[in-house]
Amino acid sequence: MPVTFWTVAWKNLLRRPTRTILTLCGIGVGIAAVVALTSLARGFERVWRNAYEARGTDLVITKATSRSPLPAPFDTALGAEFAALPEVEAAAGLMSDLMGIEESPTMLVFGWDYPGFLWDHLKLREGVWPESGATRQLVLGSLAAETLGKKVGDTVQIEFDEFQVTGIFESPALVENGAVIMPLPEMQRVTDREGQVNFLNLRMRPRLREQGIAAVRARLKEKHRGFNALEAGEVASRNTGVEVARGMSWATSWIALVVGAFGVANTVLMSVFERTREIGILLAIGWKRRRVMAMVLIESMALSLLGGICGIVIGLVAVKCLEQTEMLRGKLEADLGLGLFAMALGVSLALGVAGGLYPAWRASRLQPGEALRAE
Repeated sequence: MPVTFWTVAWKNLLRRPTRTILTLCGIGVGIAAVVALTSLARGFERVWRNAYEARGTDLVITKATSRSPLPAPFDTALGAEFAALPEVEAAAGLMSDLMGIEESPTMLVFGWDYPGFLWDHLKLREGVWPESGATRQLVLGSLAAETLGKKVGDTVQIEFDEFQVTGIFESPALVENGAVIMPLPEMQRVTDREGQVNFLNLRMRPRLREQGIAAVRARLKEKHRGFNALEAGEVASRNTGVEVARGMSWATSWIALVVGAFGVANTVLMSVFERTREIGILLAIGWKRRRVMAMVLIESMALSLLGGICGIVIGLVAVKCLEQTEMLRGKLEADLGLGLFAMALGVSLALGVAGGLYPAWRASRLQPGEALRAE
C-alpha cells in the first residue's frame, strides 16, 4: 500500500489528541491489570513449584476437603503408614501457616520434621541448625532476617512465645528465603495442633518413582478418602489462591476486551462521522470500499496496539512496586516472560479489531454523493 495510506490513518488518530489519549489510557489500564494479575498468579505458582523441586519432593499429600489457601491439618500417623511402602524412600511431615511476626504483618512460617530430607537443600549462611529436641529455636531465611532486622542470637516473638534465632540460611526457592523455619513439634505447639501436619512430603526411590506415585494414590483412594496426592507442579496449580488469581486475570482480560472494544469503537466511530466528506472524496477519486474499511481498521488496531504497549509498561511498573511491598517481598516473584507480553499485545489487537469492525463497515458503506454533501 502507498505510504499515504498509513499517513492518513496516523493523522486521523492525532486529529483529536485528547480523545485519543483518553482511549489509550482506558486500554492501558485494562492491559496493565491483565499483565499484573497474570504475572503474579504465574509467579506464585512457579515459586511453590520451585520449592517442592528444591526439596526433592516427588509427591505431596494434602487434605482435599479444604478450600482455604492452606490445607486443613491431619494426623502425622499417615506419614508412618506411607513411609512403610517399599517404593517410598522417605516421608516428612510439614506444618505451614501465615503469621504476623513483630513488625511484619504477615510471614510464612514452616514447621519441618527435624532432622529430615526437607532440610538438605538449605545452605546455612550463619550460625547453626536447631539442636535436636531443643525448644524455642528457629532459623530465618536471608530475606526474612533482613525484613525482621534479626541476626543470629536474637529473639523473635511469635504468638506468645519468644524463639532464639540459631541460624540464617539461603535456599534456591525464593519462598523459603522469606520464611521462618522451626522443628515441627515447636510449630505444632505454637499453632495448638499437636500431632498434626497439613502437608506430607514423600520422596520415592529413584527407580520406583512412577510405581510409587501410583501405589500411594491407589492406597489413598482405597483407605483415606478426602485426601489428594499431588506432584510438585500440581500442588501450586491447585492452590486456592492461585486459582483465584488466575480467575481474576482471565475475568479482567474479558472486561478489558469488552470495555476497551466499546471505547475504541466510540473513538473510531466519532472519527468516521467527523470525516464523512473526506471519506466521500476518497471514494469519489477511486478508493475501493475495502480499502476504506482497511484504513479505519488500521486506525483502530494502531490505537489499541499503542494502548497495549502503554499497558505493558504500566503493568511492569505496578508488579515491580508490588514485589517490594512488605506483604509480598521475599514471598513472590512475578513470572514476566515474552509469552505474557505477546498475550497482552494479542488482547490489545483483539480490542482494535472488535472495536473497529462496525466503524470500518459504516465508513465503507458511505455513498460518495451523500458524503460530499455532509456538513
